[in-house]
Amino acid sequence: MRPEEALLALSKVVKGEDRVVVDLGDNTIAAAKAGLDPDGGTGALGGAMAVALGHCLRAEGRVYCVIGDGGFFMHLHTLATVAQNRERFENLTVVVLTDASWGMTGGQENPASEASPSEVAGSLGFDPTGVAEEPEEAERLLKRCSRAGPSLAELRCDRITYL
Repeated sequence: MRPEEALLALSKVVKGEDRVVVDLGDNTIAAAKAGLDPDGGTGALGGAMAVALGHCLRAEGRVYCVIGDGGFFMHLHTLATVAQNRERFENLTVVVLTDASWGMTGGQENPASEASPSEVAGSLGFDPTGVAEEPEEAERLLKRCSRAGPSLAELRCDRITYL
């Protein structure tokens, strides 16, 4: 699936009281193409996860953090913070656009070629987690993730080549 198709699926799940935080870079472009408003702001190269945690502490709805697989692996410590404080971050859904490459630095292979962000998050106690490879499957997974948490949806996308 194309990244913007994955984020169109997310836009069908987001409600008015929810917040969306998007990583800076290719994910920001994909969000714009999908018409998704990152009203929660942005963070650079995985920094969106830390920004999203701040929103979780005050948000009335769910907080969706859209991040690439490269940024995900750069900021695993943020997932550990969530795992240690699950009750404070029950309204968090991390949405990882996985294409197994470092999009902003030339498309080199990244750790997602060997390790699934969904499996990593599941090992830390995120529940539910899951993987989707088609837009309809992504929407079902995101709906399931929107009911409980902290949760993580890994949306496997075609290689992102905006830049």
